[in-house]
Amino acid sequence: MAHTSTAVVTGGNSGIGRATVELLLTQGWKVVVIDRDISNLDAVRPELTAYQADARDPAAVENIFTELAGSVDRVDALVNAVGIEYVGTLEETSPDEWHRVVDTNLTSYYLLCRAALPLLRQRGGAVVNVASQLSLVGTARFSAYTASKAGIIGLSRSLALELAPHGIRVNVVCPGAVDTPLLQRQFADGPGPQGSLDDLAAMHALRRLGEPAEIAAPIGFLCGPGSSFMTGSVVVVDGGYTSW
Repeated sequence: MAHTSTAVVTGGNSGIGRATVELLLTQGWKVVVIDRDISNLDAVRPELTAYQADARDPAAVENIFTELAGSVDRVDALVNAVGIEYVGTLEETSPDEWHRVVDTNLTSYYLLCRAALPLLRQRGGAVVNVASQLSLVGTARFSAYTASKAGIIGLSRSLALELAPHGIRVNVVCPGAVDTPLLQRQFADGPGPQGSLDDLAAMHALRRLGEPAEIAAPIGFLCGPGSSFMTGSVVVVDGGYTSW
């Protein structure tokens, strides 16, 4: 009997993570979602399992993968799409805010990769870490965010070298500004440091925001066999934001 591939998607109930879950389901994957909010996931579908947890909590993350090991023999792909934004000058960014952003955007990825490793290395697999175009360029008042996202690239490239002997590939997707609930919340009270949403769209060569499905597509590719010779790669899907 053919093996049904299993993917774990963190942050899988919103935005890019949710679009990735929907794509993988259409491709025949069994999908496990880890998110702080799983209230509107269709958990009735037999190919979808959801765990409610804070990815910053080492014990919660370890417990999920320990439980998962009792129901699947291996994990074929881990997609980390957990993330938050924070806007503030250096002086406005308190140590607590700094740690909240870095722990969510970077430390959680370390915890998830570490906990998933025993299941990933059963027969090799793929890790796709979602970063940002701001992993590659700076912008004022985003120091905590850009530092955390740049760290994802460093973590991923090091893991690509470390895990290659186990047949595990580790790649990064760097989206531009994508029309997600997270982005909409950032502009809910009016223009931010980058102006209005229209101003932000104009910073992209394509003069628009991305759609979650447009980021899910390369994530799905990196999970599958078509990307079997890719590891340590940084795939920029930013509508030309970093091309100026």
